[in-house]
Amino acid sequence: MTMPQAFSAQDGSTPLNVGTGRQLFLDYQLVDTQQSENVTRVVNPPREIRRVVKGDRPWEALGIGGYSTVLDEGTVYKLYYLSMDLDGSLHCCLATSHDGINWEKPDLGLVDYPPSKHNTYSNILPISAAEGTVFIDPRPTAEKRYKFVHNREWPDPDDGGVYVAWSADGLRWQIPKQRVFPFTPDSQNVAFWDDEIQKYVVYMRGWNPGRVVVRAEMADIEALWAYDESVQPFHIWGEDKIPVPSKELPTVLARDDQDPENLHIYTNAVVKYPFAPSVYLAFPGVYFHYTGDEWQSRTVNSSDGPFECQIAVSRDGIQWERVRQPYIAPDFYEGLDLRMICTAVGMVRRGPILYQYFCGLARSHGQHHVWPEDPQNAQEWADKDLGGIYLAVQRLDGFLSMDAAYTGGVLVTKPVVFRGNRLLLNINTAASGWAKVAILDEDSQPIPTFTTDECVAINGNYIDYEVAWKSGSNVSALAGKPVRLQTTMRNTKLYAFQFTETPAPSRGASRSDSAGHTNMRERPGMKVYVFVP
Repeated sequence: MTMPQAFSAQDGSTPLNVGTGRQLFLDYQLVDTQQSENVTRVVNPPREIRRVVKGDRPWEALGIGGYSTVLDEGTVYKLYYLSMDLDGSLHCCLATSHDGINWEKPDLGLVDYPPSKHNTYSNILPISAAEGTVFIDPRPTAEKRYKFVHNREWPDPDDGGVYVAWSADGLRWQIPKQRVFPFTPDSQNVAFWDDEIQKYVVYMRGWNPGRVVVRAEMADIEALWAYDESVQPFHIWGEDKIPVPSKELPTVLARDDQDPENLHIYTNAVVKYPFAPSVYLAFPGVYFHYTGDEWQSRTVNSSDGPFECQIAVSRDGIQWERVRQPYIAPDFYEGLDLRMICTAVGMVRRGPILYQYFCGLARSHGQHHVWPEDPQNAQEWADKDLGGIYLAVQRLDGFLSMDAAYTGGVLVTKPVVFRGNRLLLNINTAASGWAKVAILDEDSQPIPTFTTDECVAINGNYIDYEVAWKSGSNVSALAGKPVRLQTTMRNTKLYAFQFTETPAPSRGASRSDSAGHTNMRERPGMKVYVFVP
């Protein structure tokens, strides 16, 4: 088992304080690779994909999706997305849902389309913003609850760049005259308040030298952002136009020697995972640029190629590891061949499952550059089914897992210190698999009553399985002491573990989650959701 270089700094000599936080097996930070065997980290693509929003309005004639954001407001979900009309104009639109599956395009009464005196209202928002992310800011007053970090005024070098608009309702926006960043990142800017570092963070496209992801952080997102002003500006559109970010900010995601030379990191879709501490996820849109004689027959112009969605993981939002297997690959979905996959920013939790969203387009990247010069071609594409916004269903914590071989494997963690009295696992043993957990001391010696032989065998698919031994499931006697978890398993996926401070479950109880997934009847050693995709 080889540990990625980006996460090799911790050697396990200092116990990790996991408290009662949920611990995901995204990387090898928790794993003692010397003592583990026949266990492999695996990417788990979403289990179910379906289209939920289709372009069916005149302002959506040449496609919808692009750069999208989903917000969970509790009683309603909001989806901000781009659309393109037959003239090539971009519009920022809003869809809403109460279940994450059935979406409506409300008549907002804010923008006529086409502009007329007939009140032909639409779901278009009154803001000219092609590249940005809406997020809910937990800090300011109510009138600035929503923030929209977006690009404006391209290619003007004096006024172009990144702006931060604000809104009380997410519909009507106030746009300051002052830009906060005098560069145009030329892609979706992703911003949020990071409660762990008590700062705002922004991820944008940079060029170093190809397309990469750069990161900025600041205490006040509405004030001018700091950057290295000594760097020579990079003018990809010409000296008379606004530059793009290059080395003014640190690069955090880029192609490397494992990638083809013509690969670019196009979008980032970074989220701070809400359901576990110190977990940052990115779902970059990876662009395979058709360049050179080998690909000439496939291109419609010099900026053509397909996208796939990969996954990258981080514990601090700065050091990232990008896993190269596709998370969502170009493929046939509902009979439509999608060649561009761009993941929306954000996710929605429905009990033990997560809803993610992505824009899937039945064309390659370069096609939309043809339309302004060829209206007939644009009309031909407008008459086609171009794709839309798709729902991707994932289990809670299910992005990556540590998988044991069919013949069996063992995963041993580095020393950890916990609080609580119960140990829960997010685990799927498959029908032919099983797992048992032992708790070892810091020196990897078995602790009496918590051995593998005394563990009640696990078989099934659970989001939170309460581990039990013959003596029971109470592990409070070990709280505050350095211990290791040793999971012996076969044909099993292990996603996460968590120590909790909960009372023992009553026998014979039955529970149901908010999405209607009912648990199996409990018995000693069992707790919470059975996963039903």
